[in-house]
Amino acid sequence: MCCSSKSVEVIDSSSRYPTQHGNYDKNLANIIKSKNNDTDDNIPQTSNEIKTLMSKGERATQKGDYSEAIKTYKEMISYYPNDDSAYFNLGKIYLKLKLFKEGLQIFTKAIEVNKTNSTFYLNKGVCEFNLRRYTEAIESFNKGLFLNQKDIDLYLNKGVALNHLKRFDEAIESFQKGLLLRNDDSSIFNNIGVSYYRKGDYEKSIEFYDEAIKYSPKDPLPLNNKGASLKNLRRYKEALECFNKAIEVDPKEPVSYYNKGNTYKLMENYDQALKEFDQAIALNEKYVNAYFNKGLTLNILGRYYDAIDNFNICLGLNDKYAQAYLNKGISLDILNQREEALKQFDIALKINPKYCEAYLNKGITYYNLGNYEEAIKNYDKVIKLNSKTATAYNNKGVCLFKLKKYQDAIENYTLALHFEPNYIDVYINRGTCYKALNRIFDAIEQFDKALEIKNDFSLAYFNKGMAYSNLKGDDNLKIAIDLLNLAIKYQEDYYDAYFNKGCLLMDLGEYSEAIEVFNKCKELKGEEEEGINECEEKIRECGSRMNEGGNQKKEIEEGEEEEEYEESQQ
Repeated sequence: MCCSSKSVEVIDSSSRYPTQHGNYDKNLANIIKSKNNDTDDNIPQTSNEIKTLMSKGERATQKGDYSEAIKTYKEMISYYPNDDSAYFNLGKIYLKLKLFKEGLQIFTKAIEVNKTNSTFYLNKGVCEFNLRRYTEAIESFNKGLFLNQKDIDLYLNKGVALNHLKRFDEAIESFQKGLLLRNDDSSIFNNIGVSYYRKGDYEKSIEFYDEAIKYSPKDPLPLNNKGASLKNLRRYKEALECFNKAIEVDPKEPVSYYNKGNTYKLMENYDQALKEFDQAIALNEKYVNAYFNKGLTLNILGRYYDAIDNFNICLGLNDKYAQAYLNKGISLDILNQREEALKQFDIALKINPKYCEAYLNKGITYYNLGNYEEAIKNYDKVIKLNSKTATAYNNKGVCLFKLKKYQDAIENYTLALHFEPNYIDVYINRGTCYKALNRIFDAIEQFDKALEIKNDFSLAYFNKGMAYSNLKGDDNLKIAIDLLNLAIKYQEDYYDAYFNKGCLLMDLGEYSEAIEVFNKCKELKGEEEEGINECEEKIRECGSRMNEGGNQKKEIEEGEEEEEYEESQQ
C-alpha cells in the first residue's frame, strides 16, 4: 500500500464584496418635529438651535472625532426621539467604526420612527450582513425595495447576501435588476461574475469580469477576480497577466501579489510563490491569508519549522482560523511531534465541530502512533459527517488491515471505490488484503485495475510481482522478476523492488546476477548502516551458495515482503 500526503486546505480569497451605506439628504426643515407643549430651558426649542446641534455632530465627524459626534447625536436623540436624522447620522458612524451591533440597534430604532425610508432598511441590512445574519439582511433589503424599486444599492447588497447563502441564481437575478437601472455599473458586473465563479462556471464569470473591467479599467478588483477564474481553469499564464495588470493599476494592492503567489504555487514554482506572498505581507503586515498560504508553500518544500512559524503568525492575527490549526498540526505530525499535533486538531475542532479534515488528520496521527482503534473512531466521525468521504473509508480499511480484520477492511475499501471509482490507492490496498487472505489471483486483479488507471504506477507493478512470487513454479518467479523490473523502470531508486528481485534471483539460483542487484541496493542505501548490512548479508549468502555449488531455493521471508504493505493513508 502506498502512503499518500495528508489533506491540506488552500484558501484563495480573490473576491471582495462591496457594501453600500446609502445616502440621506433629507431637508432639515422637513424633519424637525414639534414636541408637546411642555418646555425645558435646556432643550433646544428652535430649528436654528437643532441645526446648530446637527452641525456640531457633522463637524466632529469630519474631524474624525467620532466619540464627540456620537455624544452629540445621542444628545439630539434624547431631546427629539422622533427625529430620524440623528439616528441616521449616528448609525453611519457606527458603520464606519464597524460597530455593527450598535448600528443595527440605531437603524432599527430609526425604522420605528420612520417606516417609509428605504435607506434605513438598506443600512439595517448592511449591519445584519456584516453580523453574518444573511437571511435577515435579505429581508431588510426586500422591505427597502418594497418602498423604492429604483435603489441600485438595495439590489446590489441583496445579491451579495444571496451569494453568501449560495443562492447564486437568485443573486444573479437581483444584480440583473440593478443593471436595468444602471447598465454601466462595474460593481454589478463584477458581482455577477462572483456569482458565476462561486457556481463553478468560470468561463461565464470571465464574461462579466470583462464587462466590469471595460467600465472600470483602473479598478484592480475585477482584474484580480478574472485572474482567479483563469487560475481555476488552469490557464495560469493568462491569470498571471491579469494579476500583473492589477499591479500596474494599483502597485500597493496586496491581493494582486497574493493571487500571483497562489498561481505560482499551483505551477509548482514555490520559490516565486514565496516571493509574491512576502510582497503581499510587506504591503499588509496583517494579511492573514498570505501568512497561511506561505505556510502551506513552506510545508510543500519540507520546511516544516518555517511553515509552523507562519501558521503561528496567522493565528496571532486570527486565533479562530481553524485551517491554520489544522495545517500546523500536519506539520507537527510530520516532525513526529504527534501529541502536540493532536492538540492542534482538537483546537480546530473546538472552533468547527464539523471540520471533517481535522477528524481525518487526527485519525492519521493516531494511526502513526499505532493506536488503530482511536484512528478508526475519528474516521467514523468523518463518515458520520459526510458518508461519501472515500478517504475516510480507505484509511479506516488500512487500520482494520493492521488489526488483521481483512474482510472488514475489504468492505471499507469497496465503499471507498463506490464513491470514488478511480481511487488508485484503494485498489492496491484491497489487493493487499486479498493477498493476506491467500486469494492471490483476486489480488492480482486489483493491481491490474490500478495499472489501468495509471500504467506507470511502480507500486502496482511491485505488488503484482510479489503476488506472482507467492505462486508455485519458476515461470511465476520469472514473471515476478519482470514485474519488479517494470517497478524499477518507473522508479529508478525503488530499493524494495531491487531487494526482492535479488531474493527471487537467489530462488532461481542466479547468484551472480543477484549479487549485482544487492550491490545496487547498497548504493541506494548510501550510508544507512542497517540497509547496507542487510544487503551484505544477502551477498555473503549468495557467495556461500555458489561455493556449495547448490541450487537450493529459499522462500522469501515474510519480513522481506512487508514493504508492499505500507498503508495508503490520505
